[in-house]
Amino acid sequence: MQLFQVVRGTKVSFFKAPAAALPSPAPPGARRIAGAAALFRPASDTLRACARRARVALWTAAAALLLQAATGAPPAFAAARTAYADGGLFSASGDLRAVDPLLTIFYNASTFGETRPCPTCGNGAYGGMARRIGLFRACRDAGKSCLVLAGPYEFTADDPLRFGHLAEKVRNAAPPPAAEAVLARKLQAALRVDAGWISRSAAAWLNKAAGGVPAGYLEIGEEPRDKIVQTPAGPVGVVFFPEGPVPGKGPRPEQARQVLERGRKLRAQVPLLIGISPWGLVAEKNFLPEAGGIFDCILGGGEGVGFGFSLAERIPGLIWLRPDGKGRAVNVLELNRMPDGKRPFAWEEGRTFNARLDFMGENVPADKAALELIRRQEAGETRKSR
Repeated sequence: MQLFQVVRGTKVSFFKAPAAALPSPAPPGARRIAGAAALFRPASDTLRACARRARVALWTAAAALLLQAATGAPPAFAAARTAYADGGLFSASGDLRAVDPLLTIFYNASTFGETRPCPTCGNGAYGGMARRIGLFRACRDAGKSCLVLAGPYEFTADDPLRFGHLAEKVRNAAPPPAAEAVLARKLQAALRVDAGWISRSAAAWLNKAAGGVPAGYLEIGEEPRDKIVQTPAGPVGVVFFPEGPVPGKGPRPEQARQVLERGRKLRAQVPLLIGISPWGLVAEKNFLPEAGGIFDCILGGGEGVGFGFSLAERIPGLIWLRPDGKGRAVNVLELNRMPDGKRPFAWEEGRTFNARLDFMGENVPADKAALELIRRQEAGETRKSR
């Protein structure tokens, strides 16, 4: 089983640093000192970059072990070139490539309202809402065929403490401030989500404090809902899985049956059928054998690690992706062919698709308008705290 294809970081060249310019009247040894300084600056940058890559390798290995424990599958993971510097979507210069996939699908989930880059990723933080908006806008402005999907728990009102045994402690907690709801609505509107999953609690928060849910989102409760999105590559069906008894965890048996029924009804209407789940890694893994032959792709959410993609040999025709969480990365699924109605469809990496979990580093341009919105929000909160 191919489980991971994780992307992160940028390449740092030790030899590209410019030498320091020295004035002609220099004291003895000044040239040697300045030359050493010019040498050690890039060396320091290189060491920091290597440390970042080492942390990523450790996180990836830990995620592989966790996934192996949950699924019983041997983890096969490898670092892939970033989509923003050397990969399939962008050239090394940062320009969008001329040769495009038939359809590029972007997916996020389990962000929990994080707008800033990850504050615990060391030097060169990853992610952030402004970078995500900038990435999607660049793809659309270049005329690329792309589909933006949002999974569960993208909003602050979906407090992660609601998961598991801590759910009772926060069930009656006060909702986040109204100003945060207004900011969330503006930023989500800038993403221009084509189809998104939003919980009842988050929808109620936005309806009360921000004047409504952003365009593209469907409120999901205890029953599944679906939507057909028209793309240049053809119609894409999306089934939004219902929330189980405990947010972020598995469904009741009747909910799983409802999802399968909804999928069968939509299957004949679209060449590509996607399921968006809030059920967590273990419940999704257990659901895959039933979903095979109905769904082409399952986009996960809820508890559990994220990964670029998973293909199970015993469940042909079904690809499974999961988000990293906290807004650090974007799942990217590039389709070179659309499923042709034959079951099972032959998902072949490099031929019919490419998929990866792309961590958005400093080389991903942030949207300036989104940065300004976030800056104003933070400035307002600072004034209130004084």
